[in-house]
Amino acid sequence: MVVVGAAGYQGAAAVRHLRSLAVETRALFDERDERRRDRGGDESGTLVADFDDPGSLTSALHGAGALIVVLEDPATGPDDRLRHGRALADAALEAEVGRLVFVAATGADHHRLACDVSTATEQHLREIGAPATVLRPATFMEEVPWYWLSRLGRDLTLATPFEAGAHLPLVALEDVGVLAALAVTRPEEFADRTIAVAGDIATPLELAAQLSAGLGEPVRHEAVQVEGVFIYQEASTPVHDIDWLRSVHPGLRTFAGWLDDGGLDLCRRRLEAARGGGRDTR
Repeated sequence: MVVVGAAGYQGAAAVRHLRSLAVETRALFDERDERRRDRGGDESGTLVADFDDPGSLTSALHGAGALIVVLEDPATGPDDRLRHGRALADAALEAEVGRLVFVAATGADHHRLACDVSTATEQHLREIGAPATVLRPATFMEEVPWYWLSRLGRDLTLATPFEAGAHLPLVALEDVGVLAALAVTRPEEFADRTIAVAGDIATPLELAAQLSAGLGEPVRHEAVQVEGVFIYQEASTPVHDIDWLRSVHPGLRTFAGWLDDGGLDLCRRRLEAARGGGRDTR
């Protein structure tokens, strides 16, 4: 198995899960991606190719049984990601890779350009007839401590681009990676499907209440504008079959489960770092 995006949260989770199943797995990096040097000497598990050279990509994918693609390199822009996504799909087809899983960017927290890249990449997969599974993650639970939860003076605020009663699908980054790994190891359940991925659906008021209980102090919700324009009355995301997802991945986290499984600690670290002017604690 080959994973593109193994330096990010979702790709790394896919690699971990595949290796826990004793599946031979290698991470594929663009030769310009410096993060490949930070893999702790795991050179045997790393492939390098020029993502702008079709021959280089096809050679790197030769013999691969499956390819997982997460386009998340922070050093690349939308045009690069779209070009690389199309090139990876073409190379996978040319190299006769048996299964391809594309992890899209579709949650309401994602920037519009990222969603446009995902939509165009999905369209390309359909046009070339690639045997692909597309996973469309909902809003990441990690967005709460990274961007939404903050302390203003003495008060904790959950500032979201949603009205208080909006129903917001959520998923943990780790679970997206696990489901991507399951998609290539259990093709009979995932092949040729587009799947909206979420582990829970909750309103901002419900999230604030759970955070209040966990942190031991009140958390107030505030709806804020996105890019100076939007406050969503409802999350514009597809229907999520959470029961089915949990049947194939029993560990799929609810928001409460995510809080218990390190999410609450992450919230505390982020709040502490912000108070002290510290570095990012993702």
